[in-house]
Amino acid sequence: MKKPLPLRMERSRSRSNLHKRTSLYVVMNKDCEKVNYSVVEKVGERPTYAVGNAELHRVVIPEDSFAVQASFTLNPQGRVSGEILIFDSDGNLLSKAVYRKLKVRVLQGGNSLTLKMLKCLFDSLKLLVKRYGIVSK
Repeated sequence: MKKPLPLRMERSRSRSNLHKRTSLYVVMNKDCEKVNYSVVEKVGERPTYAVGNAELHRVVIPEDSFAVQASFTLNPQGRVSGEILIFDSDGNLLSKAVYRKLKVRVLQGGNSLTLKMLKCLFDSLKLLVKRYGIVSK
């Protein structure tokens, strides 16, 4: 059996309702279709902000599938910023990207497959993106 991958689910907000945090994950294949996966264990965790809940899911991903972990923060001005991580079925980090000012910047591992998966994620979440960029180091 494959080693389960820890992925975080969170929905929390501050007491003043000025800051909000959302973390989610999506398991998909190369064609951007959602894939069935199995959750081995759910562990409760402390959320980032005071009101809400957070869980750590240990997920077994099928072969030739990818897990996309996304964490978004809404600040008092109404701006959304976030971080997106793409893992393969073995749990290796393929790509890391950030979302700020309606732009997605790929910081690590920017190939055509990961860029396609990022576009599929933002289309499914219905978040507005003006530009996708790859920053090479």
